[in-house]
Amino acid sequence: MRELFDNKEDKKEILKGMIKRLHEGATPGEMKEKFKEMLKGLTPAEIAQVEEELIKEGMPKEEVRRLCDVHLAVFKEAIEGERASVPAWHPVHILMEEHKMLLNFSKGLRNISKEIKVAKDFDSAGEKMGQLTHIAEHFKESESHYLREENLLFPYLERHGITQPPAIMWTEHDRIREIEKNFINLLIRTGGWFFRIL
Repeated sequence: MRELFDNKEDKKEILKGMIKRLHEGATPGEMKEKFKEMLKGLTPAEIAQVEEELIKEGMPKEEVRRLCDVHLAVFKEAIEGERASVPAWHPVHILMEEHKMLLNFSKGLRNISKEIKVAKDFDSAGEKMGQLTHIAEHFKESESHYLREENLLFPYLERHGITQPPAIMWTEHDRIREIEKNFINLLIRTGGWFFRIL
């Protein structure tokens, strides 16, 4: 079995089979160790090729997008120490940093929303609502991040034969834009504090 792991093409085929198993209902927990073993020596581009091949073989894009969340959760631990190392001036580094900031704001939004739900009085809830306004302002500014990815990164990937991951990410951007729009509209409807974000 070890020899199979030494051949990248075999590894990609085995990884593809494992993603199919997730599609068929296997739990991430039972697949975690196998994924970690498979990922050793595979680049993010090769993982993207596996997704491309699954779509070409007939797996619906929406299902690959859904499975991305599942297999990324499984991949995360394995690839944590192997992030792309690029200089601070490099566009990919800037996109990665912006992405990190957006994830932090999303996490902040979840935490503040939970605190508002359990707030005992209007004053403490009002303070939290002000924090939500701050997050909404950052979400409005995130549009430039999405546009940079869509106009610079995605075409570059597509020119190098990686077409499905950008298509899936574009769908994700549209979904996030809709969520952000609904969030901002909700804040606007809740009262005068929030009109400054218009």
